[in-house]
Formats: sequence, structure tokens, C-alpha cells
Amino acid sequence: MSHAAKTEQRASAPFAQPDGDQYAPGAIPDRERPHSGTHRLFKWMSGRQWLLAWLATVPFGLLRASTLSESDTFWQVRTGLLTLTQKSLPTADPFSWTAKGQPWTLNSWGFNVIVALAYRVAALPGVALAGAAFVVAVTGLMLFLSRKLGATAVMAGAIVFLTSPLLIGWFSARPQLVDYIAVLVLVLLLQPLVAGRPRAWHIAAVGLLVIAWVNLHAGALFGVAIVGAVTVLASIRRVTRPRVGWCIAALAVAAVGSCLNPYGIGVVAQTGQVQSASAGIITEWDHVNIADPIQMIMLGLGVAGLAIALYRKDTAFAGALSIAVTGSITAIRILPILLLLAVPVLAAFASHPVVRRYTYSRRIMLANGAVAIVVAAAAVTFPNLAHVGRPDPGRYSSSVVNAIPSGCKLFNSYEIGGFVMLERPDVPVSLDSRNDLYGSERVLKDKQIIDGKGDLEQGLEGAGCVLVPPTSGLAQYLQHNQAWRRTAGDGAAVLFVRS
Repeated sequence: MSHAAKTEQRASAPFAQPDGDQYAPGAIPDRERPHSGTHRLFKWMSGRQWLLAWLATVPFGLLRASTLSESDTFWQVRTGLLTLTQKSLPTADPFSWTAKGQPWTLNSWGFNVIVALAYRVAALPGVALAGAAFVVAVTGLMLFLSRKLGATAVMAGAIVFLTSPLLIGWFSARPQLVDYIAVLVLVLLLQPLVAGRPRAWHIAAVGLLVIAWVNLHAGALFGVAIVGAVTVLASIRRVTRPRVGWCIAALAVAAVGSCLNPYGIGVVAQTGQVQSASAGIITEWDHVNIADPIQMIMLGLGVAGLAIALYRKDTAFAGALSIAVTGSITAIRILPILLLLAVPVLAAFASHPVVRRYTYSRRIMLANGAVAIVVAAAAVTFPNLAHVGRPDPGRYSSSVVNAIPSGCKLFNSYEIGGFVMLERPDVPVSLDSRNDLYGSERVLKDKQIIDGKGDLEQGLEGAGCVLVPPTSGLAQYLQHNQAWRRTAGDGAAVLFVRS
């Protein structure tokens, strides 16, 4: 094939423009080529289309921040405050009376400190806004990678906007936000190793990324798996030996970097312990459910992204997506990572020259539509800013929690334990969402008691107070038990104290 033929083929292939050049051959009519006034206007507008695409996603981050619904967030803030006060990581549980003094390892100590600092500055609204900042960074990285692959701003913004409803439920203020950012940055760093001109600083950047990642959240081991998959694919594809060597070096650096944390190589066993204690209890650790349409849509988009990456021989994205597809089938908590990785590939593939020409011909209409979407999303979000950081009123009740007698050993439901730890550190809880500390057996046993099953008196032995949902079986039992008296309650929780 001649050089001219190859050039024409690259120009017509999907996402053949690595820098997101919207002025590819055929995208703009010849009469509006450079030096024409219309072209200069379009070029000025296109540079701001990416900004509009990003601004359209900002309200989603703020909307998700309006209500805190994850129990993990509250105990992570309290743990971060304890770490800052002690200037060291806690090694034994100080918050419960059922596991007090037992060895306790933290899988997100760095993230805990970040949300604790935000809490010191602006209480729970500060925590919520910190989470929103992570979300905004995630959407920005998706758009940046889309542009690097050659997508148009219109197509990338549209796909990010359309997939946002699938992702917003996963964008709570938890350490997983770190995973979402780190995975996208990792792929960005791996691309030059297999497709460009690698430099030593790329290897160093991979190492620094993994070190920061593992100290913010132990999910960094997922990143090591991605680097390993990219290395294997590079070897299978028989790319030049130097590039395979760069990938091997990146894998070695990532593996070593993952051990540079307070627990060293023990982070591997710690991650396995969290998984084994959560499987069968926490929904996000379940296998993918083929009967769930949302899960199947996310998985389908991820598989489509993998197929496109393999077809286009994009080793970095193909390696990352292959690990994400496998992980999503095993645990649905990986589904958002899979979709985040797939979006740039899908956006670039959809930015065909035909689409480019069409979007150019409708540039004014699309620009007005983008502005209208940003304004509409902002209008929906604005009323929610009045209660940013509000604990979900359907799950958490500050008034009932404040009514707990100081020092009372509390028997509580799984969800509310973390909230009590934050609001009332003087009250020892019986359980919270630290599954790796309590173990699955303890979690399931307490759930049975809360459902009103089994020997309830034995299950409440040692407790002086009970805090459970008002509709639970245990609440109905205590309501008619003379040994307990109801002292506070609302639609979210009810408090009983021993007579």
C-alpha cells in the first residue's frame, strides 16, 4: 500500500486522529478551510465545546453530593479524625464494644484523612463537596481521554452525559472515587509505553501513581493487574521488544509501589479479607446479575468497548478493559470502572468522519443545545445545594442518635453504625460496615436478631440500648417488652433503653 493510500485510510478510520482534531479531511467543506472567517469562528467554538461538555457533567457531581447515603463515609471521617489527632494509624478497634481491642487494618487511610480534613473545614457539607470534586475530576478525565483518542467534543459529551445516570449511583463519597480517577490516569500513562515514544518518566509516573493509590485505597492492586494485562497483550501482539521491556518495567514498578504502604505486602491479604467478609452480604460484591437490565447495559457497553479496542489494536485500553470485564462478572462493584474505561473508546469510535461532517453542519444548533443542557442541569441542581452533605433522612436520624445516653452499649443495625460513630463517638456500637473487622458470621447473626428471629434476649446480652429501624422485627418485639422502654424515634430509627 502506498504512503498516500495509508494516509487516506487513517483519515477515514474511526478515531484516527489521536489528538481529537476536528478538522480532519472531509470534516469541513473546502470553502471553509483555514483563513476563512467561518473556519476561524468554528475553531474558536470547538475549543470551548470540550469546556461545555465538561460543564454539563458538573451538576451531576453536585447533585450526588446533596445527600450522603453510604454508611462507610461516616466512619471513614471519624477514623480520619482519629488518625489526625493521634498522628498515627489506629491498630485496634476503638469504636465498638463487641470487637473492641481487636486488630484492625485500614484499607483507605489516606482517603479517610482527606475527608476528615474536609470535615474539619466545613463539616459534612465539606465532605460532600470533596466527593463532588472527585466526581468532576472523573468526568474531566473521561473527556480528556476521549479527545486523546480522537473523539469530537459533541460525541464525547453526549456519551458521557447519557451514561451519567448509570454511574451516578456509584459516585458516593467513598474511596472508590480514588479508583475511578487512578484507573483512567493509569491508562493514560500506559498508552505511550505501547503505542508512542516511551520515556523514563512514564515508568516513574506509574510507580508514583500506584504508591499514592494504594495509600488512598487498597484498590491499587486492580491497577497492578491492569499493567500485567497490558504487558501480556503487548507480548502477544509482538510489538517491538523495547516497548515490551518498558511494559515489564512498568509492571515491576507497579508491583513494588503497591507494597509501599503501612502494611506492606499484607495489603494483598487485607484485600482478600474484605472480599471474603463482604461476599454474600454486600450487593456490590455479588456476581453480575443477567436479569438486571442496568447491570447488563453497563456490561454490554464495556464488552463493546473491549471489542473496539482489540479491533483498533489499542493495547492499553484493551488490557484495562479485559481486566474490568473479568472483574465485573465476579463483582458488580467493578462495573462503573468498566464503563468509565469504555466511554472514551466508544466516543472515539462514534466520531466517524460522517458524524464529524454532520456535527459541523449543525454546529450552531448543537452549541445552543449544549448550553441549554448545562443551564437545565444547573437549574435542577441548584435547589439541592441548600442541603449539601445532608445524611439521608430515610436512613439516619440525628435527633434519635443524639438521644442515646452517653456511654450506653448500643445494639444497632448495620447501616446506622457508622453514623453513630461519627455523631456520637462516646457511644460504643455493636456493628457497622467494617465487615473485615467483624466477619461475615457476626454480620449475619446480628441481621437475624434485627429481623426478630432466633433468641433475641441472648442476642441483646450486654447491650443497654437498641437503635434499629422502626419496621424491623426487633423493634416490634421490644415495643411490647417491659424490660425495654422506647425513648425516641421517627421514621428512620427508634431507640430503646433497658428499664
